[in-house]
Amino acid sequence: MPITIVSMMVLLGAQGIVQPLPKFQYNPALTPGQREVALGPELQPDVTMEVRYEHETPAQFTPHKILGPSNMVYAQGYVRWSVIDGNLFDKPCRIIKMDGITKGENVFKINKIQYSTRNTTTYWVALDGKLLRQSVHLLDPTGPKVAECVFWSDHIEVSVADQKGRRSFTVYPKVDLSLIDLQFRPMIVADKIVLSYKEYFAFDPFDQSFTKYKASVGGSFHGSFLATKFDGLHVDIEGPKGVVKAFVSKEGDLIKVDFPKDQSLVLNYLPRSKDPMYLKQVGASGKG
Repeated sequence: MPITIVSMMVLLGAQGIVQPLPKFQYNPALTPGQREVALGPELQPDVTMEVRYEHETPAQFTPHKILGPSNMVYAQGYVRWSVIDGNLFDKPCRIIKMDGITKGENVFKINKIQYSTRNTTTYWVALDGKLLRQSVHLLDPTGPKVAECVFWSDHIEVSVADQKGRRSFTVYPKVDLSLIDLQFRPMIVADKIVLSYKEYFAFDPFDQSFTKYKASVGGSFHGSFLATKFDGLHVDIEGPKGVVKAFVSKEGDLIKVDFPKDQSLVLNYLPRSKDPMYLKQVGASGKG
């Protein structure tokens, strides 16, 4: 019997329409760099901070019982970075090395899929504050991505390797590239505010986009951490995903960074400026 259009429609209706699988959602790895937004590329020995999820639930009152407040805290990964002296194009510069891994979980009905994302980024910044080069290595559920960028006064030379292959190209942006350099202009020098507000752009070499950020010195903070008193200034960095608050001590140490969605970076050991053992060794040797 020949299949008519009506019978074909009935057959397809009985079989149902195959729906595409939902796109795998993931959060990119958190990265450091907030200290450099506040202080510029000051020299920094290797530092590690923990990525934490922190969520506070207030007390709940029901007709039959009272649920007290609770605080959920667990580690999600780490970030690590340093700022050292170096050379590029036969010129002295500061090299900012950053690395971060953030773990996450996707829930589909009763299934839980755990994943991790990684971001390794390096900046080469001239002593006058000009961004010279940027290297980005990403690893996420979609696969690895690598990009190298060289910044000139009016264009960017970009080389990218990802699932689509390798390619090199030149970007002539409408954005003034000096606004990218502003990311590394100091806002605080020797615990004094020298720039209370700035707007800068960050370049994404994988989609050639420029993201605008607004940074402002929000005010002072005081508190205890690991039985040690700290005080300093916090810098608020506003971007497309919300406001990030970076707490920088008067000694120039990044103590904590608060991100949206209950995430934070926490320094879980005393920095050199507050470590009595390190200060004792420096005092005995006479070297910093």
